[in-house]
Amino acid sequence: MAKKNIYLAMILSFFIPGLGLAYDGVVKKFLGYFILGLIFIGLWFYFGMPLDAEISNTGFCCYLAYIIVWIFGLYDTLRTTIDINRGE
Repeated sequence: MAKKNIYLAMILSFFIPGLGLAYDGVVKKFLGYFILGLIFIGLWFYFGMPLDAEISNTGFCCYLAYIIVWIFGLYDTLRTTIDINRGE
C-alpha cells in the first residue's frame, strides 16, 4: 500500500471528523466518526447552541460530545496513518 501523507490526513480530519480516515482508505471508521459528528451537531442545534441567550445544558453536553468525537477522530487518524505507513 502506498504511503499516506500524515499532514494531509490530519488537515482533512480537522475540518470534517474522520475525513482523513477516508483518505487513508478506512471508510467504515470515517462513516462512524462522520455520522456521530452529524448526530451531535444536530442535537446541539435542536437543543440550543451554548451561545443562545438561554443556555441549555443538554445542548452544551451535545456540543462537548461533538468536541470529544472530533478530538478522538483526529487521534485515530494520526494513529491509523502512522500504522498504514509502517505497513501494519
